[in-house]
Amino acid sequence: MKVSELIELLEEQDPDAEVLVMSQPNWPFELSLAGVTTREEMLRADREARDDDDDEPRLERGTAKNDVFLVEGEQLRYGSKTAWSVAMR
Repeated sequence: MKVSELIELLEEQDPDAEVLVMSQPNWPFELSLAGVTTREEMLRADREARDDDDDEPRLERGTAKNDVFLVEGEQLRYGSKTAWSVAMR
């Protein structure tokens, strides 16, 4: 899913609604959302933590610096398997 597609789906929702993550279709859980980051931000933080000024690390095939990650927070409760069949795409 592209960021523009996610934005389009979210524009249809109540802007004051809580954003949660549903995970594991076979044993679903509702999770809070800890935040959002990019692959580039994580690579930069890893490099700074190692105090490494070497060249930028090579990306794995199929990845990009601008990949966006929705980061899972804490597990809140059991979820519903129905989420996957009704998810908007």
